[in-house]
Amino acid sequence: MKRKGLLLLGLLLGLTACGQEPAQGDETALAMAYENRLLMVNDTLYYGTNQTGPMGDSEAVAGEITSETAQGAVPTENGQSNFGCVGNVYTMGEESIMVQIDEEWFVFATEEALPDFVEKESPWSAENPYENRLLRVNDTLYYGTDQTGPMGDSEAVAGEITSETSQGAVPTENGQSNFGCVGNAYTIGEETIMVQIGEEWFVFAKESEQE
Repeated sequence: MKRKGLLLLGLLLGLTACGQEPAQGDETALAMAYENRLLMVNDTLYYGTNQTGPMGDSEAVAGEITSETAQGAVPTENGQSNFGCVGNVYTMGEESIMVQIDEEWFVFATEEALPDFVEKESPWSAENPYENRLLRVNDTLYYGTDQTGPMGDSEAVAGEITSETSQGAVPTENGQSNFGCVGNAYTIGEETIMVQIGEEWFVFAKESEQE
């Protein structure tokens, strides 16, 4: 979809002051309204989504919004947004960033990664924070649980966490987690995996097993 059309739509939908929510209405239009929030970081344009999550470690703060351009315009310099919020901070992930807007942290994604965020419900769950731990293994997303168990035979270790994305973001590559623990091992079962976190081994399950 051409971004020019989305930006023109942003003018009509009227995202104004920092943190102001788009008007409620058609779900597609609402999703596109969030998408018209733009922020340039490291010469990359990030598009807003309606997904929120935790900020994560305060040490993960990578920078702040330093300038703003007009609503509906495309930012042309690093640290510039088209939705205000000058002075608000953001954290960096692989293909997404978390941006502080009022009291929440919103996921912003690159154009390539945007479909992964706008077409899926956010995995963030305030009711069960363990489920917010996500790990991608063999092109499958595994969700954390509060269940623990034995590691089993050391020969059963299938791999380790090789990279991380920001908390609340969805891992996009195998071996990537959104809870850190890079270097920690995991074992693979039929529908679950066991992941070493601290001194314990936690059960992670496929999405279907969470329902």
